[in-house]
Amino acid sequence: MNYYTSNSYLLQKLKTVMNLFSFTEFAISTYEKKKNQNQNQYNLINMENNNYQNKRGSTFSRWLLSMSCVALCLLTLQTNAQVDVTATAGTPGPTSYATVNAAFTAINAGTHQGAITVTVTANTTEPATPVALLKSASPSSYTSILITPSGNVTINSAAAPTASRGIIELSGADNVTIDGDDPGTGGTQNLTIQAAAVATTGIACVRLSSNSTTGLDGADNNTVKNCIIVGSRLSATATNVNYGINMSNWSATSMTTGAYSSLNTIIQNNNISRCYHGIWAKGTSATYPNTGLQILNNTLGSATSASNIGNRGINVDYSAVSSGGAIISGNDIMVGDYGATGYSATIAGIEICTVNYGITVKNNNIHDINQPASGGYGAHGIV
Repeated sequence: MNYYTSNSYLLQKLKTVMNLFSFTEFAISTYEKKKNQNQNQYNLINMENNNYQNKRGSTFSRWLLSMSCVALCLLTLQTNAQVDVTATAGTPGPTSYATVNAAFTAINAGTHQGAITVTVTANTTEPATPVALLKSASPSSYTSILITPSGNVTINSAAAPTASRGIIELSGADNVTIDGDDPGTGGTQNLTIQAAAVATTGIACVRLSSNSTTGLDGADNNTVKNCIIVGSRLSATATNVNYGINMSNWSATSMTTGAYSSLNTIIQNNNISRCYHGIWAKGTSATYPNTGLQILNNTLGSATSASNIGNRGINVDYSAVSSGGAIISGNDIMVGDYGATGYSATIAGIEICTVNYGITVKNNNIHDINQPASGGYGAHGIV
């Protein structure tokens, strides 16, 4: 190969390389353009997708916020809807309250009037210091009050209830019926009134109090029936005084003074347990006795010592002077400690104290009155 031939060959090779380089540049350029186009398309799609997601997220956020508000409203409604009140005058309702005591506050203020129904629709926790239901006198104005459950529900005390107070208190209130039977629910005892088990003295599940020492403001024509009543007694051997149902004259610091002229009280078909005294139907004055008292067909006490009555199943005095004697009939009564320890107290199923003219005590089943204490304390059926 001569010089020219060699140069031509090299030139040809150089052209081939240059053409290949140009093609490569073109290919690379084309690829970059396509890449940029694809990236632009991707960015556009991504932007649209982001806009969609933002809109969707915004819509979802608004929906979530709305649902949260609805849930909060429902929760608030549920929190304040354990008790419904209807009435034939004043605010007819139904008006919702968080507790029975809150309903009593409204009734005392005259918000609900006439024939009033207080329906407990869900479990409540009542305040430590209760609001006593007062008699019908301005500003309140009612002819009757019915407290009843819807389903199986419990009226609970506060965790630390106030000494010498009730979970449910009447102070001179008349024509009140606490009826624990919901006809639409199985069984006849659908309402439970339960105190926290504490050492605090003087707690009552239901307190029926007069509000006068002159007989002018007795708690008249009141009925407690078809309820499960669980007191605050702390243990099987506890001797701190507490009550299932207490009749007394109203005081913020004591339940030991009996009622004055609380007439025609009926306590019927209740199951009463875990308290020192089951039914404490005490009066104070022979001038103002609590005539017309009837204690009928209740179950008092338990075969389990920790849930039993500690001292008296039923205690009655000042029920009548010359007429209207009390009737205690058809009750099943257990009292005491079925262990080996006992406690320092003489116990009894029924105690009939002073001023009980014409009292009738019949058809009661008094059994398992047991006091194992070795200190000489008695155990009596009726004393």
